Amino acid sequence: MQIDTLGNMVRNLRSEAGHSLSVAQGQNQLETMKYILKRTQEELWTAFVWPDLKTRSNVTMVAGQYVYPYGPTMGYDRIRESWWAQANSSEWTQIGFGVTEDMIKGDNTNSTRGDPVQFWDVESLTQFRVWPTPNSAGIVRFIGNKPLDPLTADADVSTLDATLIVLFAGAELLARAKAEDASMKQQKAQRHLLKLLGNKISAKNKVSTLGARAGRPTPTPGIDYIPQVN
Repeated sequence: MQIDTLGNMVRNLRSEAGHSLSVAQGQNQLETMKYILKRTQEELWTAFVWPDLKTRSNVTMVAGQYVYPYGPTMGYDRIRESWWAQANSSEWTQIGFGVTEDMIKGDNTNSTRGDPVQFWDVESLTQFRVWPTPNSAGIVRFIGNKPLDPLTADADVSTLDATLIVLFAGAELLARAKAEDASMKQQKAQRHLLKLLGNKISAKNKVSTLGARAGRPTPTPGIDYIPQVN
């Protein structure tokens, strides 16, 4: 993954879109190009799981507590996988996303208490809920992308591959201008994306951004968790 400064990316974008490289002639489009490059990187960062940017965040469970703040390095929008394990254990169990109303009592507490944690869900902008309410001090581990670095000043450096960002941004500018080579530029961008993500791109695209499991089964007491009367 080859990163570059925003200033260089703007120059390269002008070349890809067939614009003049003269700074004096391109001033009226400068801020638009910077915005398109910044937004393109954000869209690509959100859309795919980037192996180079993988990071982990652990949240320690407390017996009897079912709502927790997100870790300082892993917000909701960055989570790609979610796992649970007992403290000091290396045996991780993947947990699904989605706590439905039949799993929450009328007083907003969980319907069941027991180990292991099976599911998690959004509780607020800064907190998440786990289900069932844990009995022990286990660990919930979120895996996702590292945050994007700022990309607004000329000296700012891209987090993702600079060529990839420029190609996708160039394809957008050419499409806006109804240029004949817009589709060719889009194809180049797609090929470069495939090269970066490798042969497992299909599998990566199928990974839920929230660590959810397809066709989530109904958890079975005594098998999926050990129930406890509150």
